[in-house]
Formats: sequence, C-alpha cells, structure tokens
Amino acid sequence: MKHLDVFKVGLLSAALALATSSAHAQKSVRFLTAGELHASLLSADETTRFSGRNYIMGVVDTLMLTKSATICMQEKTEINQIAELVKLQLQQRPELMRYNAAGVVREIMVANFPCV
Repeated sequence: MKHLDVFKVGLLSAALALATSSAHAQKSVRFLTAGELHASLLSADETTRFSGRNYIMGVVDTLMLTKSATICMQEKTEINQIAELVKLQLQQRPELMRYNAAGVVREIMVANFPCV
C-alpha cells in the first residue's frame, strides 16, 4: 500500500471509531444511584439483596485498598453490619437517594469508621 492509502485507511478507521463511539455514547450505562442500591437492599428477592450487599462490599474493599484510605474498620466488622448501616442511613436521609451509590457508601463509611 502506498503511504497515502495507509493514511486514508487510518482516517477512515478513526472516523468509523468516532461514529461508533457517538452511537454508544447515546446508549451509555449510567452509574448506580443510592436509591437503586437501597431498593436492592430492601428487595424481597434474596438474590437482589445479596447483589446490593456485594456492591457495598466491593466499594468498601476498594476504599480499604487505596493508599489514602480514610476509613478504618475492626477485623470483626461484618458486611451484613455495614449493609444494615447503609440501609439505615439511606432510610434516614432520603435526599441521598439521587446520588451515585459508591459515593454515598464512601461517605457513610468515612462518617462511621474514621481512622483515629
């Protein structure tokens, strides 16, 4: 292939990628809200409750692994206790329901498990 042909193929590929990404941007997946997390924790379906609990556990695990962790937990702290805490906080503060679930879980953990 000539240099100009390679350039045209590259330009065409870039245009196709841009068009594809624009199409995907319209169908983008949004983040889980605290309201959706709360609904899963209150669900009658055990699998859905388990999913919500595991979401919280993933957020907490991530927070504990970061170098600038601002939360400290005792070894005996169980995920069910944390899930109940999150559920209670969301019931008491319904204004949080519209925010990103991971951010709300982080704020609840920082407020309830500070490093001292």
